[in-house]
Amino acid sequence: MKSEVFARVVFQSPLPALDREFEYSVPKHLESAITVGCRVSVPFAGQAKEGFVVALSSQVSFTGKISAVSEVISSLPVLQPHIFMLLKAIAERQCCSIGELIENAIPRRSVRVDRGFDFQPFVNAPNSPGRRMAHLIRPHFSETFDAPYYAVKLKELALEYLKSGRSVIICVPDFRDIQRVREVIEGVDLSFEFIIQDSSEVGSKRYEAFLRQLTDSPKLVLGTRSAIYSPLPGDSAILVWDDGDQSHQDQQSPYLTTREIALIRQSLFGGPIHFLGHARSTEVQRLVEIGYLEEDSIDSWRPQIGVSEGRGLDAIAFKTIKSGLETGSVLVQVAAPGVARSLYCQTCSDRSGCSHCNGPLWLNSKRQIVCRWCGQFNLDFLCSNCGGKELKQGAAGATRWVEQLGKSFPGVAIREITAERPTEQLSSKPSIVVATAGIEPKVHKGYSAVVFIDCAAQLSRDTLRAPEDALRSWLNALGYMRQDGRAVAVGVSDEVSKALTLGLVVETVSAMLSERELLGFPPARRIVSITGALETLNRIVDHLKDIDGLKVLGIAEANTNTTSKDYRLVATFTYAAGAIVSKTLRQFLLTLGTKDVRTSYKSGRTLRPVTIKFDDPRVL
Repeated sequence: MKSEVFARVVFQSPLPALDREFEYSVPKHLESAITVGCRVSVPFAGQAKEGFVVALSSQVSFTGKISAVSEVISSLPVLQPHIFMLLKAIAERQCCSIGELIENAIPRRSVRVDRGFDFQPFVNAPNSPGRRMAHLIRPHFSETFDAPYYAVKLKELALEYLKSGRSVIICVPDFRDIQRVREVIEGVDLSFEFIIQDSSEVGSKRYEAFLRQLTDSPKLVLGTRSAIYSPLPGDSAILVWDDGDQSHQDQQSPYLTTREIALIRQSLFGGPIHFLGHARSTEVQRLVEIGYLEEDSIDSWRPQIGVSEGRGLDAIAFKTIKSGLETGSVLVQVAAPGVARSLYCQTCSDRSGCSHCNGPLWLNSKRQIVCRWCGQFNLDFLCSNCGGKELKQGAAGATRWVEQLGKSFPGVAIREITAERPTEQLSSKPSIVVATAGIEPKVHKGYSAVVFIDCAAQLSRDTLRAPEDALRSWLNALGYMRQDGRAVAVGVSDEVSKALTLGLVVETVSAMLSERELLGFPPARRIVSITGALETLNRIVDHLKDIDGLKVLGIAEANTNTTSKDYRLVATFTYAAGAIVSKTLRQFLLTLGTKDVRTSYKSGRTLRPVTIKFDDPRVL
């Protein structure tokens, strides 16, 4: 007699109480349809709930009454065993639930695509050791491919693995990088399957691209941070471009970065991993210095870039723009969008504060007063210090720079590129292109000159990572300049000038890392920030205080969009203590009840009792 079959099911839910596997019996008429990884409907708390089968067994551990699976929604094994293993490892390290990770790893189902898909599963090959590399890519434009050189380098490295029969995952910061790399790859004879995993696509297209990754044959998957969850075989090569870009970090729970997930995936399955960039994050530099990543041979590079100690559009910047316009377009990178990046009270000169959250105000391109923290409009400003109602503008944003450049270069076409009105490519006709970091458009044959006009502002931002982020944004912009072009940086500090003028990027980032190690700050140590009610945070401190290697830096009032006052707890801990810190916090979350929840000021929605962020680079 055939033994009974039981299924272990997980749910797509962020609730800590549901962050485990639930057991159900499989009716005889469903045994032929049910598979590990498929979607099923099961009874839960008196309702039908959708879940994913993560194991099938003839034995059960639950001693109570076992409910039966109600329906197999789809037999397609969308939650592959090795991806479920990855999600479990991420949840344990980063203090999040498997249920909320599933939402990132598996797109929403499209019934039409699901039913019409011809499924031929791949065989997940045994672990195959691969290289662990860090590459510095020379920032310049390739006129041969009419693309930044980094896109060419990614293509060459991917083709190397594809020719050996290994699949490849390329993770880039945003849709602009997808377009740059896509243009280069589609220009070669494709003897492999090329899949774009783009979050901007409609749901059915995303789901179809996901299902194609489940079939057997070498594939190249190109996408943003969600591509790191690709169900390609575990030993697929992973290429991460510009891991320090903020777009690589999820801005919603569980606040994970592509870099951390890629490292966890590689440690589990042993495939090759490569971090590439014009600059280098201190996190990758640390891995190089401890010997976990191998340093690739660095191209000899001495950029044609001058450094000025002046401010704004000084004589050197003016001369560089003028000479650049003689042969092509000039890129002017500025620190912030809008008319003014800061506003002050006309009467007392105090920096303006948002009436909702007390965050700093700025003037956007439509001359609307907006809060940088909560995004609320402040139509009726009232100074909290003197009661004044008039504002004066601080430092110029992109829109005001366009006006000033128009006066300095009459008759020259000037384009302001904004996140709201992005432009992918411009002609090589002489013009001045004004943009903030990360949204620079490509110009045919590359820019003849690049000018960084707000360097001091970028370096003075209120974050420990300001020099690192500024250097990365400047080197990335140089990647759009042709090889015979010239550049100038106005207001650069000594800390980063050698990286620009002499190409000493590794040495500069290594010095930044040494400073963090002396201070005991990330990435020398890991960090966790927890936001919630003061009483809740004090209870958390009681749970964490006895963990060896953990240091509570303090609790301070936090500016959040909740109806009650929030506080933020910040603590650092050693890498060895990471597992116990995560486990302790996961256990604490199970003790929180409905009385601990918070309410959103903007939407009125109920929020989680605490917000936990592991390894958030923006905390300090």
